[in-house]
Amino acid sequence: MTAVGKRDRARAFVPELIPEPQDLERTGPLDAKEQQQLDRIHAARDHHQAAKWMRGKALDAAFRRRLFRGEDGQRTRQQYLDAEWDGMSESAAYLEIKEWRLAAQIAATFERPAPDSHVRALVDVAEQQGHEAVAHWYAELRRHGQQLGQRVTADVVANLADFLRSGTEPERLEALFVPRQLPPAKPRKSAPAGTERAGRGKGEAVTGTVVAHGQDAPAGSFQNFGMSGANGSGPADQTGRWALSDEHVARLSAWIADGASTAQISPDRAADLLLEALTDDVFQHWIAVRAWR
Repeated sequence: MTAVGKRDRARAFVPELIPEPQDLERTGPLDAKEQQQLDRIHAARDHHQAAKWMRGKALDAAFRRRLFRGEDGQRTRQQYLDAEWDGMSESAAYLEIKEWRLAAQIAATFERPAPDSHVRALVDVAEQQGHEAVAHWYAELRRHGQQLGQRVTADVVANLADFLRSGTEPERLEALFVPRQLPPAKPRKSAPAGTERAGRGKGEAVTGTVVAHGQDAPAGSFQNFGMSGANGSGPADQTGRWALSDEHVARLSAWIADGASTAQISPDRAADLLLEALTDDVFQHWIAVRAWR
């Protein structure tokens, strides 16, 4: 049976390797043939995940080698994505490009691909501390979870990312399985008229907290992004820099709170993740591309 398993892994995966779905009344331990069929089912699962990071590598190669430019040399990245990648957005393409190296390293280290949510929880810290080191800790976490019979959820992986991001290594992996604690809910102020929006699928109003601008704004609020208001496109704070309007703040706050509830994380954590995305080089490129269309 071992020899058959190795031979299957050495050959290219094809759909014909997946056993045909059939209703069979079987009981007791798996025999050698059934174990081989289950191995092939798992190979199909891993093939799907591996194909995703390979796709990210392919996009990376197309962009960095500038193969997207086409026969006339004039085609843009987005035109290439529209024609060859089913209209994928550039932001989605750059996200896959950002993740593929860590996903590939995890597959090599753990000998099994990681779910997308696990890779995304670790990709930023991997860029700082190295893909190999982060993949090592992820593999240790997964093996420890298997030994304990505990699920390694996206929250558990986020706990690992927090440890590594702080520059410390977890002394006991069991500590990472402790549920993440949400901070106490803060009382919300009423949003000004016109900033309410319908709740998703419930028809209920969802309001955001309005945060003051300028010197009255608390730390961590979306008061401004350091951009100039010279073009008159937005209000200016007391320093003359462009700042978000009250309506923008209310809409962003409600949107963040809604997304945080769906992801079962704190709104502060969701806001931090959004700010990380906004200050990433990928976002700067995304803005630059669209500004000159």
